[in-house]
Amino acid sequence: MDYLAVKDLKAPRLVREKLAAEGDLMVMNNGKPMALMLHLAEGENPQELLDAIQSARARLALVRLREQARKSGVVRMRQ
Repeated sequence: MDYLAVKDLKAPRLVREKLAAEGDLMVMNNGKPMALMLHLAEGENPQELLDAIQSARARLALVRLREQARKSGVVRMRQ
């Protein structure tokens, strides 16, 4: 995944060219990631893609919670 500085958003042509070349971009603000830009394929439903991303984000949060519980010993206390 390629990077794009926030200031580059003022140059729409550059953004379009980078999206076409890379597919997905990570938008950086002062060296820190702040957003993702995803290229939509022809006919791709943006709402379905957003729903899939939100679902994946929720699954990752659950995995992190379970790992944190395992490390803190909460899991062993129940058994």
